[in-house]
Amino acid sequence: MKILEICNLDRFAASPYMLPLFEALVDNGNEVHLACTVTSFAEKLSAAGLKIHDVPVSRSISPLEDRLTYKRLKAIIREGSYDVVHTHNPKDGVLGRMAAWKCRVPLVLHTCNGFYFSHRSSWIKKWLVLRAERFAAKRCHRIIFVNSEDLMLAAAKKIVGPGKAKLIYNGVDLERFANGEEPGLKNELGIPDNAMVLGFIGEIRSEKNLDVLVRAAGRIVNKYPELHIIFVGDSSIEPHEPERLANLATEVGLAGRLSFTGYRFDPERFYRICNIYCLPTTREGFGVTLIEAMASHTPLIACNVRGPREIVSDGSEGILVPDNDAQALARTVDFLFENPKAREAYTKKAYEKVVKEFDQKNVIPLLLNEYRHNA
Repeated sequence: MKILEICNLDRFAASPYMLPLFEALVDNGNEVHLACTVTSFAEKLSAAGLKIHDVPVSRSISPLEDRLTYKRLKAIIREGSYDVVHTHNPKDGVLGRMAAWKCRVPLVLHTCNGFYFSHRSSWIKKWLVLRAERFAAKRCHRIIFVNSEDLMLAAAKKIVGPGKAKLIYNGVDLERFANGEEPGLKNELGIPDNAMVLGFIGEIRSEKNLDVLVRAAGRIVNKYPELHIIFVGDSSIEPHEPERLANLATEVGLAGRLSFTGYRFDPERFYRICNIYCLPTTREGFGVTLIEAMASHTPLIACNVRGPREIVSDGSEGILVPDNDAQALARTVDFLFENPKAREAYTKKAYEKVVKEFDQKNVIPLLLNEYRHNA
């Protein structure tokens, strides 16, 4: 088949949970193209056998830019005569499905990696997003959901009927994210060997609520003077966010205890030096970094929001805390630091669950079947 994948950024396409799908499609003899905003990952994607089309996709609503993006996508699809078009993110998901449907592509798929609002969003934002999703859902053949809450919401809001929806979790490469040692990584980052490390991996943006993690750490730094936080991820969308977090760290007594690595091609190494992995975000479609931490035997804390609470059963594979609650997060970090047996029990159950439910070797065939079954 000739397939066009559409997503917002080449960085997203090159991630450990997206690129293996594209590689599997290529390995199965398909011609795979990718339309996305190109930054610095085109070479990696081309090496995997993908043909890249640079299509800027803004994350904010911009009628003029969005119209140009739609026209560009439609031109690529019409010229390419694709058998399948598969979209992956909110904005490109709407524009891409519109363009593919207009061009009468035989199979149009969309993966809903979470709706673009949280439970704290205004009613108008929820209404607008749901209206756009309802419109776009009529212009595709199948929608793949990565968590059951979004699937149930889509059904309740009449976005999609049961015949068009499919639940397939994201997966993790268990070999790549296996437990292990990383001698020298702390030294590479300028972190003392005896540091107690809290980690976050993902985009460094204000919507990730990373200030909550910094404030939580500030509440317990006197008890744990060797405390350190590492932020692993790209900040190009909000380049001033690291500086804002560093200034906040100074205010709460954590000056010099934050490390920003930028985007890394080796995220698996950082779980191995984390004493605890923290995901403080309020809005998550799934929470891939949680299953990466689970595969790495890293104790984890996440917010009790859709996505994470489907991965982690509170008190079983990890601990869930209320979102935007630095005090609750601080208490939970303190508890895990003080209770090694609890950490061991959580990580054991977490690894058992990730092997059973989130092994990428089992997930990718399910996704490949969606291309074959519907084509």
